[in-house]
Amino acid sequence: MELCVCNLKALGAFDYVAATKLATRLIKVYQPLGNLFIKLGSGEGLYTQLSYMKPKWFMRKDSFVLSHYANLTEDITREITVLEASPMLVLPMAKSTLVLLLYSMSEFCQARQRLIAIYQSMAAQSNYTATTSMIKELVSIDIAYKEACIGDTLDLLGTGIEKEISILLSLLRARIAVIDYAFQDACIALFVAKQDIYHWKMLCEEQDYLEKTLLSHEQSRDTLSWRLTLFGNTSDMKQKQGHSWPHTLRWMARYLDNLTAKMTLYFSSLLVPKESLITEEDPEKALWKGLQVDYHDQICTFSRRSNAFSISLVYEVTSTPFYPQGYVCSDTPYEAPQGIHSFPFIYCYPKQPPKDHLPNIISIIQGCHQKLNDPKGSPVYFYDNKITSTYYFMRVDEHVVFVIIYLDRHLHAEPPTSDFMVSVVSSLRGSAVIAELVRMD
Repeated sequence: MELCVCNLKALGAFDYVAATKLATRLIKVYQPLGNLFIKLGSGEGLYTQLSYMKPKWFMRKDSFVLSHYANLTEDITREITVLEASPMLVLPMAKSTLVLLLYSMSEFCQARQRLIAIYQSMAAQSNYTATTSMIKELVSIDIAYKEACIGDTLDLLGTGIEKEISILLSLLRARIAVIDYAFQDACIALFVAKQDIYHWKMLCEEQDYLEKTLLSHEQSRDTLSWRLTLFGNTSDMKQKQGHSWPHTLRWMARYLDNLTAKMTLYFSSLLVPKESLITEEDPEKALWKGLQVDYHDQICTFSRRSNAFSISLVYEVTSTPFYPQGYVCSDTPYEAPQGIHSFPFIYCYPKQPPKDHLPNIISIIQGCHQKLNDPKGSPVYFYDNKITSTYYFMRVDEHVVFVIIYLDRHLHAEPPTSDFMVSVVSSLRGSAVIAELVRMD
């Protein structure tokens, strides 16, 4: 039984070298179980390295990894049948304990197959509706997994998949909350994701088991600052030589950093006043310390170089309730903004919103709806002869449009402005970090 527990801890701690050694030892004690652990370790190595996202030669890796877990589930089921039909077998542990372990391993393999589909959906640059569907699927996986009580049976391996499901749920909920301008929900989801990642890594580091590889992870210390506790960068982890976190965990940390930076930009008007209460520095600069991407600095730098009159994010209010403060008490009646107030500025540089240009902005957004909604489309360029102003538009997500205004005439869309908009919008959409699901090595 000790070999089984140690193997589960090694697999949960991503120590596949130790897991292989332990499974080999287990083969000598009870070969069928040892063979199952060998296959489980092989599958986990492929899964945590995101191998199913990468096609190899003429074989789709996703099909291979899915088939691996499906075949392993069948092998486990056959072993359970053998155990239940053979009362005289000499076993390394009580039959009921072994059968429970095998049932849990089977449920675990099924959960892995469903999670592969989640990662593939995320890599497809999913829209709002698809993200909502993924959240429902993750909730379903979570309920099924917890009802099977797998976490109690599979030790750290079981705890790890619970953490993984929780983190993915929090990240997707944070994405929806930021898009919907729900400040409180976004803060909670990002905080839960960060805490889960931190605690998961700590659990892995604290494990003690046979054949443990003498290489560990070293984390930079978290500050006690409320801002960095919530918004601090999670992906820059100092690691000792020879060992690193698996791709799944590293990618989740990067996606968290991406969403945190986006959230900071969207809600900067709410966060800067809070920052001014706890720092003597420039609160706008202090707010972005420790974050992976400083959108505010990028915008300020571009504004100085290009002489842009205004750079802003305009929120297009739809049927989703919009609250300027980002949250409201549950029993507060909602009155939807009307007219020009249904296109509020949620970020502006310089701070003064270009309200005189708002009628033009609204007209262009509504008139170029189809172009703006094309996720592969280029920035929309428009010149107004009456007020001799040039506008550039690009949609970030379902509600927000990135707008740059010049008070002079551009005969055509200028590449520096278009390139800047594409760069910022792509980052805010998370396109680059999501694409890393396929490219991570």
